[in-house]
Amino acid sequence: MEALIAYIIKVNIALIFFYLLYVIFLKKDTFFAFRRYFILAATVFSFVYPFITVSAWENIISFEKPQKYTTQVTVEDPAFAVVLADEVQTAEPVNTININWWQVLLLLLSAGVVFFLARFTWQLVSILQIKHKSIRKNIDGMEVFDLYDEITPFSFFRWIFIHLDSHSDTEIKQILLHEQTHARQWHSVDIILMELLCVFLWWNPIIWLMKRETAINLEHLADNGVLRKGVNSRDYQYYLLRLTYHQNATRIVNNFNVSLLKQRITMMNKTKSPARKLVKYLIALPLALLLMAGNSVYAQNQRESEIFTEVEKYPEFPGGNQAFMKYLVESIKYPVKAQENNEQGRVITNFVVEKDGSISNIKVIRGVTAALDAEAVRLLNSMPNWQSGEHQGKPARVRFTLPIVFRLQGGSAGKSQSPVTPVSADVNEKGKILDEVVVVGYGPTHRESIPSPQEFAESKDNELFIVVEVQPQYPGGDITMNKFISDNLQYPKIAQENGIQGRVITQFIVEKDGSLSDIQVVRGVDPSLDKEAIRLIRLMPEWIPGTQRGNKVRVRYTLPVTFRLSDEAPTVEAAKGVQGKLNDPVIKIGSSDATFVVVEEQPEFPGGNAAMMNFITENIRYPKEVHEKGIQGRVITKFIVRKDGSIDSVQIARGVDPLLDAEAIRVVESMPTWKPGKQRGQPVNVMFTLPVVFRLDKKTEDGIQKSQTSSKNVQNPEFPGGENAYMKFLSDNIKYPVIAQENGIQGFIDAVFNIDTKGKVTFVKFNRSVDPSLDKEVKRVIELMPDWIPGKFNGAATSITSGASFVFRLQGDGVDEYKGPTPSNAIVVVGYGSSKK
Repeated sequence: MEALIAYIIKVNIALIFFYLLYVIFLKKDTFFAFRRYFILAATVFSFVYPFITVSAWENIISFEKPQKYTTQVTVEDPAFAVVLADEVQTAEPVNTININWWQVLLLLLSAGVVFFLARFTWQLVSILQIKHKSIRKNIDGMEVFDLYDEITPFSFFRWIFIHLDSHSDTEIKQILLHEQTHARQWHSVDIILMELLCVFLWWNPIIWLMKRETAINLEHLADNGVLRKGVNSRDYQYYLLRLTYHQNATRIVNNFNVSLLKQRITMMNKTKSPARKLVKYLIALPLALLLMAGNSVYAQNQRESEIFTEVEKYPEFPGGNQAFMKYLVESIKYPVKAQENNEQGRVITNFVVEKDGSISNIKVIRGVTAALDAEAVRLLNSMPNWQSGEHQGKPARVRFTLPIVFRLQGGSAGKSQSPVTPVSADVNEKGKILDEVVVVGYGPTHRESIPSPQEFAESKDNELFIVVEVQPQYPGGDITMNKFISDNLQYPKIAQENGIQGRVITQFIVEKDGSLSDIQVVRGVDPSLDKEAIRLIRLMPEWIPGTQRGNKVRVRYTLPVTFRLSDEAPTVEAAKGVQGKLNDPVIKIGSSDATFVVVEEQPEFPGGNAAMMNFITENIRYPKEVHEKGIQGRVITKFIVRKDGSIDSVQIARGVDPLLDAEAIRVVESMPTWKPGKQRGQPVNVMFTLPVVFRLDKKTEDGIQKSQTSSKNVQNPEFPGGENAYMKFLSDNIKYPVIAQENGIQGFIDAVFNIDTKGKVTFVKFNRSVDPSLDKEVKRVIELMPDWIPGKFNGAATSITSGASFVFRLQGDGVDEYKGPTPSNAIVVVGYGSSKK
């Protein structure tokens, strides 16, 4: 909205300067046509120049469209919390009073536009009504509308209206010469343009003055046209005087008689301006350049002071995320006064990390009470300087939004009874959302309910955390836990027979000694599936407990388990457990005949990757027709390595040209039997992705030999630890944004990224996207990747494009079934949605 207001201000500034230039230097000459063109050009330029910038370095005009950085506000997983009770309930929304003065101003401007637009429309309708009541006649081969009412003659585009009974033949001839000039030179276009300016910029008095000057100049043009036809100037002027008291039809037509008649008569009697005075019109050029220079300076200042929410490198708290979490946990306090007054709610704060890392512009954009707001501001004011962020290689100012939830627990804790503080006028200035901070205190209690020191120590010792610095872990990690689940979890027979499937969400507490307690189903599917999930959790060995500030603590843990029936065999899927959230990827561990993407032991070409590259080098042929056309690129093939090592279902995941695609398929299909992949020691079907690069080199004497071997000596980039580590990294880090789950957003995302010569991931783009929240999460994970081992071509490091596919799908009661594509090489991210009532 502010950008729109800035644009409108620039337009009006230009119109004001051009009008002043017109009045001071041009109004008194007789170059009527030049004056007309000046007004039209000045109007068009005023609306265009805000998009024009002048580069101070290259002295050229750039028509680049300014970049826009859209604030994306999502609700991330809570990562920082001070929790003093077993359950943390959702904070009640806080009602606030928000007066956005920008919106009020826009509303007033819009109301004026609606009024004047209705007035303009009514004027158009009036002309049509007059035309409908008039009689069409032909005078000297010219079509004229004989007016029903006695009003001043006028024209509108090609229509000429005259009340014939009110004028003599001589007068009619003069009127027709006048109105023909209006019609022939399309003066109605100027009138309509000025009327539209008055509609949309009605609040600027200069616009109304420009409209007046345009109308009088058009009359000068028409008068000049009459006199050029040999009409006596004195007779014509006397006739204009006789029409002074006639009623005009409407304001959006070219009236034969307009106000300011004295100006018209004076201009008709004035000596023609000498041609040398045309030089005055060149004054418009310095003014135009001055306006463009001013706009460029403004744009440059805006860029330098621009506050970003999306940057290439985000600012970082000293010591990283863990240090930030520790600072928040140790520094945030629940004000005693707020606890005594039963005050609680969600304070949304906003701050900017400057180019030097300092913190500025600390605001409460949605407050609760004065005490809680003050504590949130105090916390931010006490932060040390951050490491500054960067965008396009330069230090950048970055805005962050930090929600802080103050919650009370205890027998008498309830909703906040204190009035909320006003919302900042900058409520729309959201920044990059940071993880929510939850601060839990105790509500007011009666004296007899105050715990003794021993009771307080015991309660503190039994404190239950939802989020901790180091989360509890299954012994051996996630892969070991998945293997345990796949080995021990059984699909109940009764559920198979009745076609029952779904997602059972279990929850339990990992105690300080690693034992599991309070095992329960927080969202079930069927008693048989719920019972089986609980049985499995009870069978688990002791976990590695979570820690907070170096001490072992009790942590509530959530583990979703999905039971799914396939055509051939039941499938059990286990999602990675999380602390109170349900948005981690699903890892498939069942279905005896399924095709896997991630397995414990990947399939392998006989002799390894080096042998595979040699095989491709010796067998690949660059099609002559494609070579002659200069076509090159990277063909990504997909195929299944069967249990017996055979290659099956070869297809193109991303092609370049039909001939190159066909050649890549031919080479893959000609491969010998592979060593099959294994899961739990058993051979399984595995989907494999293999990029084949066709690249044209400089021609040798035979003109084609090198291009045929352009895929030789190409070594693809490698993720640290190999393909297994790559898939594990994606599965461990991708999250299903809460906001996307709450809004039922699901779909398939295909992302590509570049791995440069240093192994760094750059230029993340989307061949297929779904929603900003999901796109942002995929981009976050890809940019989070460690440096790869860079690809090589002819032994030298080279930049190579790679890709990753993700399918976000929701499960739960009343959730629409995902019906989009699910490529076999995609990471499947499963979230839990609920039906909207």
